[in-house]
Amino acid sequence: MRGDKSGSRQKEEREQKEALQEELLSEAFNACMEEQLSFIPPEREIARMHIFSEEFKSKMEKLCRTNGKLKRQEMTRREFVFGFNRIAACILMMLAVGGICVGGYLISKGGAGGSGADSAASTEESTEQAADMALPEEETAAGNGNSEATADGGAGAEGGDGEFMGQSLLMAEEQALPSESNGIRMLISSPVVDREAEDIKVTFGNLTEETVTYSRELELQVCLDGVWYVVPKLSDSQSGPQAQEEEQEQPENEPGNGIVELESGMAQDEKILLSEYELDYEAELYRVVSRIDDRLFASEFRFETLEEGLEEALDSTLDEMSQ
Repeated sequence: MRGDKSGSRQKEEREQKEALQEELLSEAFNACMEEQLSFIPPEREIARMHIFSEEFKSKMEKLCRTNGKLKRQEMTRREFVFGFNRIAACILMMLAVGGICVGGYLISKGGAGGSGADSAASTEESTEQAADMALPEEETAAGNGNSEATADGGAGAEGGDGEFMGQSLLMAEEQALPSESNGIRMLISSPVVDREAEDIKVTFGNLTEETVTYSRELELQVCLDGVWYVVPKLSDSQSGPQAQEEEQEQPENEPGNGIVELESGMAQDEKILLSEYELDYEAELYRVVSRIDDRLFASEFRFETLEEGLEEALDSTLDEMSQ
């Protein structure tokens, strides 16, 4: 009996809690609804804010009459027969036109079969005569073109076409070279080098996941009239003892023969001595070339005095201020 009384008491308490929760929820729901409905303007204000068109009203009345379902348009028998006849007439017209065109083509081809051979023969003879008459001029032009090509090729191979500081230069093997590719970089410390500088620092960077190798034999090239040429080095006696000391220095990671291993995520600096070359500081552009993993890379620079750089910077600043 006691168990039944305690169970009924717990049941009553649970029902009271549920009733209280429902009452609280209903009160909260009503409060939220009243708050949301307070933002909706009355019907008079809505009617004053917007006026529906007659077309919209008629469509809405039609939807209300059909309970939201549009009435399907039915095609009458007369409309169906008229549309079918029109399609059939179009198809017959296309077939007739196609037959007329094919017949005319076959007739013209059969009628011109006898005279076609004669006209082809006469056309071939006139073509041969025109070719014989134009042959000397074409041969002369071809001869001139071959001689010019030979001259250009000889200049590119033997380097007799580039004049620089009173000497002939070899044309570079490749004209367009990248400074970086697929995580491998070759950069010069500054794209503008002072004319009083003794050397140029070149940085090799490896951003790949594998070890790469590069050559310490740096090549200097100059751009003349849009073409790159190799600048030769002076003799060892002219280059001075500093160059010989630089050549004897070897980095720790160099396996030999001027080849340096560069591990992943590492960078290495090299120097190119300007005293080893006879330079024209008025040349438009220079570049340093080296080989990285059997591929040529280059980094460009130009010479400029400190005063010229300051003057250009000042002129550009004044132009910007005036604008």
